[in-house]
Amino acid sequence: MFDRGLTIQGYELPDGARLVDGNVLLEQLGFWPVYLAYMGGSVYDTSTAFDVPQSARADMERTLLDRARWPVLSVRLAPAHREWWRWLRVVNRNMPDDGGLDVLVTSDLGGSAVRIAGLGEFYGPGLCWEELLALADLPDPALSREQRLLLALPFVGEGAVPTDARAVVAAALRSVGATGNVDTLVGDLVGPAQGWFAGMWVIRHGVRMCLARHALRHMQDTSLNELREVDLAFGARFVRSRSGSREYRPRAAGRMVPRWRFEVVEARADGVGLRLLGRLDGEIRDGEPARLVDGVAEVPVAAVRVEEDPATRSLFLTIDADAPPPAPGAQLLPADG
Repeated sequence: MFDRGLTIQGYELPDGARLVDGNVLLEQLGFWPVYLAYMGGSVYDTSTAFDVPQSARADMERTLLDRARWPVLSVRLAPAHREWWRWLRVVNRNMPDDGGLDVLVTSDLGGSAVRIAGLGEFYGPGLCWEELLALADLPDPALSREQRLLLALPFVGEGAVPTDARAVVAAALRSVGATGNVDTLVGDLVGPAQGWFAGMWVIRHGVRMCLARHALRHMQDTSLNELREVDLAFGARFVRSRSGSREYRPRAAGRMVPRWRFEVVEARADGVGLRLLGRLDGEIRDGEPARLVDGVAEVPVAAVRVEEDPATRSLFLTIDADAPPPAPGAQLLPADG
């Protein structure tokens, strides 16, 4: 059962090693305490949270560190196309002189895997807390929301997590068999240990990037197309204009115009912010920063929320700018444009 092979395009293996499906291990007795200890929880804290015999832990350690069969833990992500999927792959890189983990994003449609984080020689973080929650909520017939959250949690880096983060992780631990004191283990996984994962997340060129010192999700190590693919894998949404000027199309625009332009037709304030109805040229990412240009005034916008009315196919943008509703003809432009 554990010998089911796996192939990851673009991931090279040494002679004598092969990748195997590691998801069959998730239901075995020693998996979660060993995995979480390996990922940042101390052995003592995982032992007090999980009532697991030492023999079961030892068996699981041998399995996860097998040099001939490298277990791969797989979390299904957003669809790539219809019944094709993107995946988060956590590979146990069991080389004798370079052991650790490689965290990859892959697609059933092909293309080389994109490495977003690693342990051993540390690279990361691989995702932010917002992406972790979005990842956990994606539909999955094989894994529970809590299993998905805990598998990806060690690769999260955030300067400050939400106040309910500890409760969310504690509930997930109990759902996978933790019956003891989970508070200290939660502190290992969400508390001060997060400091060395801490990074600064920004939206640049329409994709999410991380400015942490050892991050891979930026243009120095990863191409813009690969960054976009990772963005989509974690559930990011993009909206493209159905018609419009050719100058806003990526291959035609060069660097002479911004990536997109939204012309306001109507604006109204509500309890959330300013709701704008208008015309989009180009492609906009939900949640990206922008600037509102209304005559000679320019107001920075922290994030643009994109909404489409399915009945009328109208596009609405909601912004949190501290400004009066703009006049018709005002423009919303990308912050990096």
